[in-house]
Amino acid sequence: MNNRNRVLTVNDLQTTFFTDSGEIPAVDHIDFHLHDGEILGIVGESGCGKSVTSLSIMGLIPSPPGKIVGGEILYDSLNLTRLSEKEMRKIRGNEIAMIFQEPMTSLNPLFTIGNQMIEAILIHEKGWSKKKAEERAIEILKLVGLPVQMD
Repeated sequence: MNNRNRVLTVNDLQTTFFTDSGEIPAVDHIDFHLHDGEILGIVGESGCGKSVTSLSIMGLIPSPPGKIVGGEILYDSLNLTRLSEKEMRKIRGNEIAMIFQEPMTSLNPLFTIGNQMIEAILIHEKGWSKKKAEERAIEILKLVGLPVQMD
């Protein structure tokens, strides 16, 4: 028995894409849960629904053509499938996040990682100064063992 808090529960998740050729079920009745401190790896062949599962959890399925058509995604006690986009924006990035496979779509090669981290921190931490955001970015880079060289 796990005494840690369950933080994510995915029950019977079904995500479908509606195309001119018909309905394409991309995620078909998937279930899993995570407790505080646990790590879950989702593996499978290309096209099996790994990314669509993650995008569903994050509320980032492009609609149209995609839609969560069944199941629930519980983050703590919140059912993410019932939240508005405005409500999801408050959670996304602050409490839950996704690391995309292609770094070129996530990071801009024209700017340093540090500057991009500072920008993200300032978006999510209202009222923080640029100096405080820079200090936090340095702290995070050191935590993961990356060398720090700020401009």
